[in-house]
Amino acid sequence: MKLKNITLLIVFILIVSSRVNAQNFEVFVDFEGGIPISNSLKNFHQDLADQIPLENFKTSDNFAFNYGFRVGIRINKKASIFYGRRVSGAKSSIADFSGFIRLTNELTGSIFGLEYEFPIKEFEKANLNLGIKGLVTPSTLILETESRGGIGNQNDKLEFNSLDFGGAIALNYEYSVGYIVLRAHLDLNVYIGGKLTLENDDSGAYLTTPSGGRLTTGWSGITGGIGLVVPF
Repeated sequence: MKLKNITLLIVFILIVSSRVNAQNFEVFVDFEGGIPISNSLKNFHQDLADQIPLENFKTSDNFAFNYGFRVGIRINKKASIFYGRRVSGAKSSIADFSGFIRLTNELTGSIFGLEYEFPIKEFEKANLNLGIKGLVTPSTLILETESRGGIGNQNDKLEFNSLDFGGAIALNYEYSVGYIVLRAHLDLNVYIGGKLTLENDDSGAYLTTPSGGRLTTGWSGITGGIGLVVPF
């Protein structure tokens, strides 16, 4: 996690924590996995792989899913602030006795979010809520090509950054087990992706699709997660 993101997270939590007393909030942590809707990065990686003229150059992963975690504070069982980290990627490669060539694209996002929950159904030890989320996600895409052996030794790496804004609708199910609460959620995320601009480049260069449109991170999709809630 970059230092600027750590600083934002600390300030984010301290501001809100200072406005509530310790009897009104809960701390939660979720582990998440998601399936993207957009194919823009998938197509981008495949276009790069097709430019390497080797017959057995295979793609083993191509932005098929993402995974990560989320931690946050919920106030009065309704309003939450949280920080999340999400990772996805693609890899194509070929290797034999003489060496290897590997092409990787790694996408990471630091998610800062707010959520408000509305009750749908209450049970004896459980409840089902509808959540509405606002999301801000600084994202980084790293493109790396590496080769070793008789085909030459080379390592080229480029980093692109974007600021993405989104929202989500979530179904949250919680079940009380003694002091703690077990929870599961299913979200539909919709993002407006920013330009993926080249790091430390003042020219404003950014990645584009073959048609000339801007390439975006593609965080829009379906996300599921399981976790714990601990009241204070």
